[in-house]
Amino acid sequence: MARNKPTYLYAIISVALVLFIVGFFALTALHGRKLVSLFKEKVDIWLELKPGTPEEEVPRIIAGLREKSFVKPETVTFITREQAAAAMKEDLGDNSLLEDNPDLLRDVIRFNVRADFLEDDSLKQWRETMRQDTAVADLYFEAANTGNVGNNIQNLGLISLALGLLLVFAAVTLIHNTIRLALYSNRFVIKNQELVGASWTFISRPYIRRGVFNGLISAAIAVAALIAAIWWIYRLIPDLRTLQDLNSTLAVVIGMAILGVLISGLSTYFVVNKFLRMRVDDLY
Repeated sequence: MARNKPTYLYAIISVALVLFIVGFFALTALHGRKLVSLFKEKVDIWLELKPGTPEEEVPRIIAGLREKSFVKPETVTFITREQAAAAMKEDLGDNSLLEDNPDLLRDVIRFNVRADFLEDDSLKQWRETMRQDTAVADLYFEAANTGNVGNNIQNLGLISLALGLLLVFAAVTLIHNTIRLALYSNRFVIKNQELVGASWTFISRPYIRRGVFNGLISAAIAVAALIAAIWWIYRLIPDLRTLQDLNSTLAVVIGMAILGVLISGLSTYFVVNKFLRMRVDDLY
């Protein structure tokens, strides 16, 4: 009987998709804390100055903010009432709202703080201190975001992880069936080798070796796709480049290669042994 060559293309692609999903969620989990810090440090804090504040007071306040250990000095920006009005006109198309409410806009100083300081209680205490300054009208911050950003990202991560595990479970099942179909054309060859006295180890070895090789191919495809996805995300959101960690990425890549070998190799092992356990009549 002529030996048919199994087609592993669909199995390789299926394993590569699973590895890509696992690798993406693994990187997200490893960078979760950094991601939370990044989002926290993007929350804007607004310090509103009182009307009629002398111009010489502005540098004093800005310098005082930049000296605070919890303030990111490079983010401190002074925005005049006129600049805010121009921005409003650009966004809304007219200044009718400002004309009806001339006191709506004031000079403000916008800045961001360190992630570990971005807690509602800490900001509220500092807000009361800043209110004692004769040039400061008030200090505003997005309380809902500061209190919930970490929890929201953590919950989103858990939901994504659960969905990822479900997808992986379904994909592994499909991969096993795909490999079984790939080897189905060789079921008689496998069984005939057993009938002429070959051991199960001898019969399964070349198929398992091929399965391991296919797993490495799948891992290479998945790693290439993951790197391309990361590059695209970095181009879309440049700030995420601060999350780069070569050691974590290398660990994920190695894990993907090991997982690819295990998924493909073990699935091939179980499929070959299933055919060996079957009776000849059941192969038809």
